[in-house]
Formats: sequence, C-alpha cells, structure tokens
Amino acid sequence: MQTRHLAVLLLPVIGYWVAACGRDVPTEARPGRMATDAISTDLSQSYQVILSCTDGHSVVLWVDAATLTSLAADVDAINASGTGVTCTLDSTALDPSSQTTDWTVYDYNPSNNALAPRNAPNKMPATTTGTTTTFDFLPGKFTALLTTTDRSLTGDLSTKTLMDVISVSGPPTTTFMTQHGGGDCVGGVPAAVRFYFVSPSASGSSVGTPPAGFYTQFWWSNPVNVQLLTGNQSGQAITASLSDPNEWSDWNGQRGGSSPEVMEAFLEATHKVQTVGLSFGGECFFETGVTAIYPSGTPPPDEMFSSTFTE
Repeated sequence: MQTRHLAVLLLPVIGYWVAACGRDVPTEARPGRMATDAISTDLSQSYQVILSCTDGHSVVLWVDAATLTSLAADVDAINASGTGVTCTLDSTALDPSSQTTDWTVYDYNPSNNALAPRNAPNKMPATTTGTTTTFDFLPGKFTALLTTTDRSLTGDLSTKTLMDVISVSGPPTTTFMTQHGGGDCVGGVPAAVRFYFVSPSASGSSVGTPPAGFYTQFWWSNPVNVQLLTGNQSGQAITASLSDPNEWSDWNGQRGGSSPEVMEAFLEATHKVQTVGLSFGGECFFETGVTAIYPSGTPPPDEMFSSTFTE
C-alpha cells in the first residue's frame, strides 16, 4: 500500500486539518498566493527559495532562474487546481559572497508558517567540530532541519550510505514533541529525526494529487529514524543507503521505487544532491519540527542536540 507523507483536506471555514497516517505535514493551514507574484528573475542570478504549502511543507533550496521559473509554474498549477491546497514562493537573490556551506539549523517562524535559519551569532546557530555538529533546542521553538550544502558531502551520492550518530543531552526529565499530530498521526509524540536531502534538478512527472513536478526534488529516509524520547540519549546510530530507492520517500510520500517515473527522478536526485542533512518531525509526519519540553518551565540549560554525520 502506498504511504504518502502528506495529503490533507483543507477546510477553510473552521481551519481544521484532516491528515492520513504516514504523511508528512510540517505546518499549519494558511492562505496562499500565486507563486509568481513579485518574482522577477535575472538569468545570471541564483536564488534562495522558501517554498511553503498548506499541505504542510516548508522547505529551503537554492536555484537558478530557469529552475525558479519552473518551480513557480508548478506552484501556480497547484494554486489553480481547486483542491484547497495552495503554496507560496519567497525568493531572494543571492550575493555569492554571503553564501555558506556551514551546517544550518532551521526553525519554524513564530507563526509556524515558514522556516527561518539561525544564521547570526545572536540566534544560537549550530557549531561544527570535525564531523560533529551541535545546537540547542530553544524554548518555544520547533526545529525543522539541520542541513549543509558542503560540496564534500553533496553532489553524486548515488553509491553512498548516509550514517549518523545522534545524541541529546540536558535535563534528564526533558521530553520532546512535534506538532499537528505528526508524532503518531493523532498526537505530538513520538518526536523523531531522520535523513533528508534536496535535488532541484530532479523535477519528475506530475504524479499525485495535486500534481507537482517538484515533489521528487525532496526526499526523506523512510522508515529509518531516531525517536527523541528523553533528555539524555547517547549514541543512537542510523544509516540509509542512497542506492536503495525503497529506503526513501518524496514530498508526496512516494517510495523511490514506486513507479518507473518516480524511480527515474530518484536516481537523478541521488546523482545531483544540493542539500543533505536531518529533518525533525515524528513517525507520521516527517518535518513538523521538534521542540523540547523542559521540566519546571524554562531552562537553563538548553537541551543540546548532537549529530556526527558521515558518508
């Protein structure tokens, strides 16, 4: 049976989500606009894009002008589909001198509608020593992604196996939760972290409802993950092979080997990985974000997450 990360019935009058188990719904419902509003492209320019949809996802990618135009057309098609699902694109022209390959933490913004990076010293960004990256779970924040665009870890990963040793440390009675019923399709637990990668070149056929070629640009390890249960967990090892398409599922919940069309897009994606890292959510929805529930109110100290990532 096909398992989809997400497919929701949006009821605008009461703002209620109906989501099927096994589907990734990282954000709450929100109104959308046409994707091409205010998008102007310089053919020689590259762009950072935040793509957010009312079916739940909010993701970050870096694209050239042609890919941005294609992405905008996909999103406009969704917005005109009449399904109740709408998307927005926020694009920013990149200054090459400002780009970084560091590991970056992304949290949902205060309205939980889109992602915001911790890329300034006062935002408590991730720190990396060797292959180990750490960051704090900030009180009241849902952390969604920990990713890098480092060329030594991206590119052609088609024969690679991703490996990570994950730990959390802090008050032992700390617990973790996700949002929007993403833990078990009903509630906010269990929280979980899993592998994630992005390939803007892997635009596939419009498989699924509503149709969107960009579904196959985003992949999550499925079912490989680590549950975050208590404030102190050490040495939780996970591995996932990019040579096995059935260890991965896309934005629309399709396994990499579910059809010839999806398989073709998955293989393209593994050969041209732009971003790789970890996604935080639950066992049902894969990118709803995770927050630490601290004992007796606000810490100190913050709960610390540690990732030792290798390929």
